[in-house]
Amino acid sequence: MRKSLKFVHTVATAVLVGALLLQLAIAYRYAGLAPADAATIEARQLMADIARWVTTPSMAVVVLTGLLLMSLNATFMSAGWVWAKALIGLLLVKAVITLVDPAARELALIAAHGAIGAEAMAELARFVRMERGGASVALLLCLAAIAFGIWRPGFASARAAARPRADENAVAGDPAR
Repeated sequence: MRKSLKFVHTVATAVLVGALLLQLAIAYRYAGLAPADAATIEARQLMADIARWVTTPSMAVVVLTGLLLMSLNATFMSAGWVWAKALIGLLLVKAVITLVDPAARELALIAAHGAIGAEAMAELARFVRMERGGASVALLLCLAAIAFGIWRPGFASARAAARPRADENAVAGDPAR
């Protein structure tokens, strides 16, 4: 079961990174076009669909499988790098749910309405910044989580850090050292 969950976790992470890269590529490609332009409207709808059907579900699968893997492996409960990944997962949820997904949906709605006044242009610019910033932050968080999963730094849990290590006691009691 752990291998299956690990596989799903890895594939979902790859899908999430790909979706975020795609959203960023589209956001930068269609940034200079007029909001009412047909290409912009289609691009914004595509980005909203990617956010709704790929980014958010893959993020949910990544976080859920990560938590399940953590609960199934007792050694993970005391590994500091796993808790760091769990924190990154929570930040990722926050970035996707509050920045990427809503901005993509709002931009699609604004683009679909066509004519935009000066006030709406300011709102449009705010959503574009929110969309790009959120996708960039989410992508960096994904890459950080991947790095932690590969590198597995030796963060100790609070309990393990408070425990004296056997080799330190031997060195402290050895007058030759």
